Amino acid sequence: MGETSEKEKRIKMIQEEFDQIIGEADKFCLEHLEEDMDPVAVEALKKAANKLAYVKKYYDVMKDEIVFFPSVGKLIINGELTEEAENDYYEEEDEWPVEYTKALKTVVRAAAKTEEETEVDEENDAYIKKLATDVEI
Repeated sequence: MGETSEKEKRIKMIQEEFDQIIGEADKFCLEHLEEDMDPVAVEALKKAANKLAYVKKYYDVMKDEIVFFPSVGKLIINGELTEEAENDYYEEEDEWPVEYTKALKTVVRAAAKTEEETEVDEENDAYIKKLATDVEI
């Protein structure tokens, strides 16, 4: 009865991570830009996160657990999340605000427990993708 499906687990992981990052990024924007993040931008980011985050999984033998990836934070660091969000940001000619990208990356880097969490390791990521399987969406 207490089992949650991969789909439910994925949605919960995205929502928790997204809400935490956006909350901190909004504080950053208030402090440095003296305004909240645009709700249209937040909605575009949420849509992008739901499309791209935690869509793969693999079994980590060292930790003896299933690891879902990529995280919302990793997608922010490598630029994929904001790139995807720009597609739903107002009209096609409207550019994604650089200030939001800066706020998001600053928040993710500050929250990282280790440098490994924010580092882009293309070789390792490619290896993990080969081991990974798709998550039920």
